[in-house]
Amino acid sequence: MRFANCEAICRVKDPHVWTPAKNRLMVAACREMALFHDRNSRELAALYRRRDFDPRSIRTEADLKRIPMLGVSAMKRFLLTSLPHEQAVLRLTSSGTLGQKTQIWFDAQSLDRCQSQLSVLWEEEGLLSEEQTNYLMFLYDPKEAQDLGSAFTATNMQRFAPASRIFYAVRKGRTGAWMFRKADTLRTLGEYASEGRPVRLVGIPGFIYEFIAEMREPVRLPAGSWMVTGGGWKAAEDKKVSRESFRELACKMLGLSLDNVRDGYGMAEHSAPYLECREHRFHVPVYNRVYSRDPVTLNVLPPGRSGLLEFISPWNAMMPNLAVLSTDLGLIDPARCSCGYNSPTFTLLGRGGLTKHKGCAIHAGEIVRRSS
Repeated sequence: MRFANCEAICRVKDPHVWTPAKNRLMVAACREMALFHDRNSRELAALYRRRDFDPRSIRTEADLKRIPMLGVSAMKRFLLTSLPHEQAVLRLTSSGTLGQKTQIWFDAQSLDRCQSQLSVLWEEEGLLSEEQTNYLMFLYDPKEAQDLGSAFTATNMQRFAPASRIFYAVRKGRTGAWMFRKADTLRTLGEYASEGRPVRLVGIPGFIYEFIAEMREPVRLPAGSWMVTGGGWKAAEDKKVSRESFRELACKMLGLSLDNVRDGYGMAEHSAPYLECREHRFHVPVYNRVYSRDPVTLNVLPPGRSGLLEFISPWNAMMPNLAVLSTDLGLIDPARCSCGYNSPTFTLLGRGGLTKHKGCAIHAGEIVRRSS
């Protein structure tokens, strides 16, 4: 099967530079994917009929806001697919809420489109390199977390610069519980700093903050080093640490420039990537759309008004997650970013809902306390 428009939009260059042609391609891609899911997902077709929605009516930018959404809670309870299960080449699970875990499945073509989204984003931000690089991963060792989406993320982040050495800071102890190995991590950081190769620190902010806050002396990492965080800020924010002070501390203790400290955002149910620009704002790539919706009426809110964030991306044929309503609170920023990109930006404000989702960041906080 061929999705010409979806293929094209997921591979577009300079995704943070929106143009009328790219926007028209995005509309066509969403129509293409919505029609496919309407024909192949009984559940989504029923949702479309209930909302009196015809996917053929997606003709303009404004029509994207009318696409019926799946809620993340539904995706935690039900496995919804639009292709035969045997076509899945990758099956990942997210961290669970009270035992509930999101399953995200990929067929080969959809996985390639999602990977391309990430590649063009990192290329645009200057994160692609051919230099041998040492990795300090503040994530769960994938050898011990093979079924988790975080394990896939860990190895996936290493494809943008060839790995010389890789160290995972979080592994299972003798009892089988996850442990944050701070002493071993500090020793490895010192070795990396003396070797002269670029270093990439990747992982959950709570782990990284706990680590650099306990460093007695700063180190100066080699030129070309980066820190890319992701997985949520809960564990760091619980210590009353702002993102700005976190970045300043990281630069002071690791010798990094602010430009080379970036945060990423993503969610299993959506899977399309977001990466801060050099001004540390989350832009909406042209292959995605982000809206803030009123939690009661679900109406789209104007820029500056906080609500539940909805995410749209036409990459996945395996599962009907074209439009997903999250439990994350946020807003579309009213002012354009000074970095030079013309794409909209959004600000994350925290979790909504009556039940806290026990995501990576909250789990990280528990591990940090246990390892202290």
